[in-house]
Amino acid sequence: MASASTEKSSKCTQLPADIQQVKDTLSEVVHPLSRPAINVIPDHVLVLTGTKSKKQLSRKKRAVKKKALTRQNRIDMGFYSLPTKSLKYADMLALHNLWQGYMKEHLGLDAMERVPDVADPQYDGFSKLLVKADLHGAKVLVTRSKCPSLVGISGIVVIDTKNTLKILGEDDKLRTVPKSECIFVIELGNLELTVVGKHLTIRPAERSVKKMKNFMDLDL
Repeated sequence: MASASTEKSSKCTQLPADIQQVKDTLSEVVHPLSRPAINVIPDHVLVLTGTKSKKQLSRKKRAVKKKALTRQNRIDMGFYSLPTKSLKYADMLALHNLWQGYMKEHLGLDAMERVPDVADPQYDGFSKLLVKADLHGAKVLVTRSKCPSLVGISGIVVIDTKNTLKILGEDDKLRTVPKSECIFVIELGNLELTVVGKHLTIRPAERSVKKMKNFMDLDL
């Protein structure tokens, strides 16, 4: 009986190789006086020495997506407001010059600046390109409107929104003109291009990619 109990106790005191390795490693970094108190818990050793599961290995760090500014955030930050008192028509002429280069390339105008005639098969495609154009920097003139007080307003477009054009006149005054109520003439070099305002009632970014249908009849 004594030999059996001795053999049993020796088996209990004998530690597995991995646990003994952990205990030896800890003994090297612990103060000599504290080494007898080292107690290695096998359950904890399994966490330290166990291999990762397939689920853990396949788990990837998710890329943190940067949140884009919402339209309300841009409004709150003042992206759609202008310092009306400090705007000068002369300062906007540089923007207009840039816009002219953009428009000639966008419309595919040649050196003679000729546009297709109404009877020309290319007229419909040209008209759709004109409506899709960004008007920031364009020189415009209101020629017809349901509101008589808007007729004659002219200047450079400084903001093109969904429903309005904000036009800076030569008198340095900023005026807001509703698109759907007016017909505009756009000056492009020696050309005068007429555009119906209600065909422009889409935000510029959306208008540039929108598939345009046949234009509506005039009712002004």
